[in-house]
Amino acid sequence: MPPIRPSQRRRAVTGAAFLGAAAIVMAGCGSDNGASNRAQSSDANCGSGSLAGGGSTFQLNIQQQWSADYRQQCSDAQINYNPIGSGAGIQQFGAGALQFAGSDVPMLPDEQQSADKRCGSKALTFPVTAGGIAVIYNVANVPHLKLSATTLAGIFQGSIKRWNDAAIKSDNPGVMLPSTPVVTYHRADGSGTTAVFSAFEKSAAGRAWTLGSDKELSWPTGQGATGSDGVVQGVKSTNGGITYAEVSYATANNLPIATVSAKGNHYVGLTADTVSQAIATKGLSGYPLSTVSYVIVCSRYSSSTTAAAVKDYLGYALDAGQDAAEQLGYAPLPNGIVMKARAALDSVS
Repeated sequence: MPPIRPSQRRRAVTGAAFLGAAAIVMAGCGSDNGASNRAQSSDANCGSGSLAGGGSTFQLNIQQQWSADYRQQCSDAQINYNPIGSGAGIQQFGAGALQFAGSDVPMLPDEQQSADKRCGSKALTFPVTAGGIAVIYNVANVPHLKLSATTLAGIFQGSIKRWNDAAIKSDNPGVMLPSTPVVTYHRADGSGTTAVFSAFEKSAAGRAWTLGSDKELSWPTGQGATGSDGVVQGVKSTNGGITYAEVSYATANNLPIATVSAKGNHYVGLTADTVSQAIATKGLSGYPLSTVSYVIVCSRYSSSTTAAAVKDYLGYALDAGQDAAEQLGYAPLPNGIVMKARAALDSVS
């Protein structure tokens, strides 16, 4: 896949996917002030101490990069991010075990109530990164593969059992497909990536998709694994394996990505341009699956030291940290979204 380039952040993205994000960004925040450029951190103005974050495995690779780079500039700070899945991250934040949580989906009303109660104030949700969710596979001697949304529904629901099934052949005329068994890997933990993938299938495959859309599904077939790394490692070790995960996991493991059709014979690859176009115009109704990923923080913390550390670290992530996106396969946030996210972050105390 061609890399997601930092220049994509300069695009004026105003589509439905980000309009929803913008509304969430401003929850509990009465200001839409533009964000000023953040100067490079130094020990003189850094947050200090340890911050515990966790949740979205979508964010893992970029959170690891951010924490390492931030530590080089802020030697008294230690950021620990545990990739436990969006659902567990939201739960642990609500229980007070994390200072911030990562999630690929907004909180449900009961989750918001728990988070607000834990904070003793409004819990804020705003985007910190964006990227594409890929259909990742491992089929010997098949370096290129096309899959329609309805074919994917059959694969992940168990009606398509071998790679030379007629439906896959129809998507790939002229391609020699083996009789290798199909082995699907899905997230066993509560996952925002599952919610995004299943929302796409529900929209694009229609009645062919019967599992609904949520962070956890009752999968009728396949093997469950924890985290994006878990499902991708399963695919990597299995000839005939297939899963869905953030594109950086495919890149890191040298696994191919299928081109996908939401409707008809229009198959779309996961590239910088198609991700940007999908975010701007299509949301979850088309492919590629392009989504923002959020952090959840308290609007007021009981400790001023914690509040300062959260604001400085996430301020770094929203500014200089966006430049790490290209090398990891993420999409830097557009400036308009960064401005709204910074307005929300600036309200934290």
